[in-house]
Amino acid sequence: RMIFTACHPKLDPRDRISFALKTVSGFSIKEIASALLTKEETIKKRLLRARKAIKSANLQFNIPQGKDLQERLDTVLEVLYLIFNEGFHSNSKDQLIREDLCGEALRLCKLLLNHQQTQLPECYALFALMCFHSARLEAKTNLNNEVLDLKQQDRSLWHFPLIQLGNSMMYKAVETEEFSCYHYEAAIAAEHLKAKTFEDTNWNKILQWYKALYTLHPMASHLLTMAVISMQTKDYKIANTYLKQLKPEDLEQRAYLYYAAKADYYAETDNFDEALLQIDLALNTVTNTLERAYLLKKKSTWILA
Repeated sequence: RMIFTACHPKLDPRDRISFALKTVSGFSIKEIASALLTKEETIKKRLLRARKAIKSANLQFNIPQGKDLQERLDTVLEVLYLIFNEGFHSNSKDQLIREDLCGEALRLCKLLLNHQQTQLPECYALFALMCFHSARLEAKTNLNNEVLDLKQQDRSLWHFPLIQLGNSMMYKAVETEEFSCYHYEAAIAAEHLKAKTFEDTNWNKILQWYKALYTLHPMASHLLTMAVISMQTKDYKIANTYLKQLKPEDLEQRAYLYYAAKADYYAETDNFDEALLQIDLALNTVTNTLERAYLLKKKSTWILA
């Protein structure tokens, strides 16, 4: 109810997302900026603008009913998506995963599916996406609290009941002719879960879904992922084409992901001197200690190479 209330239609769409994350979910300005790939100063301005709009228009924050409720749904879903993402890949210094945020986002999304007026395909797709990602949480780090990428993860640790639940939600989500970004992201996550081993991953299918997602919702992070996928299929020319369309500042606090992808590209093409330069740039910008340790470990293997 509080999120629906905070997502008031008279607020600028960008402002209301920042306002909801700050006032309802308790996100810091840094966390909001990271979630929205925006400068912290921009978030401060958005929050100030939202407060001024509320005061000048004397907005009354009441629970919307009927049609008004559905009009706010897109913003509410984006807030839940961002809450989950911060849990799945936290911007905090010492935690990679915040299971409390993942669990809260799942709980809130489930509440939407229990309400007749919000039992919509995009809600089912978002819930499915959260289930698919949550199924892999236990495998993202090892017993030493080290980050494990998809290739290193123990797939026997993936939680099958959550995968089943996500699949059942997707059956309901696709009862529509128009797919949302959550449909495509859930389809991508499902492809990863289908693969019995990393080598079995259908990268061409995943790239196809990412292209559709990028067409619907162009984002720098999507282009970066498309470059990484192209490296998996050893299509380095295409990977470089995607990387050339990006600048590190496009990813703001997550600029280290850009440098890390560039480092991988140079390592894959046997240019280890440039790979080491790029990984150092990634190390200079990463803030999470677990991810920093992961990058340092990768750097050490390249030095030996």
